[in-house]
Amino acid sequence: MAGRGPVRGLMAVRAAVLATLAGPLVVLVAVLLVASGLIPVDIGLDLLALKVGPGLSVLAVVVALIALPAAFRSFARLGLIALATLVVAVGGAGAFLWRVQAMAAVGPLDVTTDTADPPRVAGTAGPGTACPGVSAPMTQSAEGAAGWAMQQAGFRITDASLFQIRGERTGTFFGLRHEAVIRIRPGRTDVRVVARYDRADGGETCRLAGALVAALQAGR
Repeated sequence: MAGRGPVRGLMAVRAAVLATLAGPLVVLVAVLLVASGLIPVDIGLDLLALKVGPGLSVLAVVVALIALPAAFRSFARLGLIALATLVVAVGGAGAFLWRVQAMAAVGPLDVTTDTADPPRVAGTAGPGTACPGVSAPMTQSAEGAAGWAMQQAGFRITDASLFQIRGERTGTFFGLRHEAVIRIRPGRTDVRVVARYDRADGGETCRLAGALVAALQAGR
């Protein structure tokens, strides 16, 4: 009977550790399955990464809390491990929930620094939307500087001419695609970024437009 306490404590701590690892592992599997084309983004990102992963992370906090009293009966062996597991579980749950909230934010998917006369992007309708705090550099950028800015913002250049640079970007984890164009005119350089998906992205399209403008200003 006396030996059951440490055994139960060890089993509880192991369960807490496994529960803490479950959420990140689900997201990793989702990334790999989407990258290999075995499941669509709707399942990999919307279901596994933004619902199942966060749910498991909250469950991990509950399991770690339950394991803590049992582990403290054998503090020298298990107490510190249980406490560290709880801290990691709480941090992981917080990170998951913050990411879910951030991704739920609906931002514009077609943005430009010139809504009156936006740079042209194939397959788009409408003039595009301005992003708060993102404005066109009031200078004529050199072609080389514009190309450098495109690459700095993570885009692969697909077409380059004297007054226009085009690029594409594929997201690292779930393959969400954006297309961008930098248009160069005397006294002004404009950008346009278009998301090639129809979903909330936490303002990622505006973030990319801001990164392009920042790189243009740094490279001029």
